[in-house]
Amino acid sequence: MTTAQLLFLCAFTAVNVVILAAAVVVVREARRVDGGALWSKTVLRRLGRLPSERSEANRLAFYTHRLSGIAIFAFLALHIVDVSLFAISSDLYDDVHELYGTVVMRVFECGLLFALLFHALNGLRLIAIDVWDLGAQAAIRILNGVVAASVLVTLAGSVAILRPVFVA
Repeated sequence: MTTAQLLFLCAFTAVNVVILAAAVVVVREARRVDGGALWSKTVLRRLGRLPSERSEANRLAFYTHRLSGIAIFAFLALHIVDVSLFAISSDLYDDVHELYGTVVMRVFECGLLFALLFHALNGLRLIAIDVWDLGAQAAIRILNGVVAASVLVTLAGSVAILRPVFVA
């Protein structure tokens, strides 16, 4: 492993630590606002209500939207740095980009694909809810579509992303 690759992996690890720290902050805030543990009796009682009487799915979508936005921003910042290596040296750029062919990085790219899809589609859902003043039931139906589309397109994209790992 070269020095450039080691530095990139250190930066990649730092980005993942930032994302995990943000996840901890979001979960702690959710616990504080919702009044306790994630699966407390209160939450389980709310889950027993009719879907129109609760907003658990929208709440989870809010937290997932926030975390996916942080993750996308962090990986975008890292990507700008690694692409800018080309201005320094094309050999350095090629050296760092060899890491993108590894299995671990390809799996992270699949996760990044899901984050991008969910964040974009959920953002469009939120705009639609605001613009057309959709009700709670319509918001849940659209959220189900957002999740389904995100998962299906991520699975299709993951086949393309992971294919070189299994073909080689």
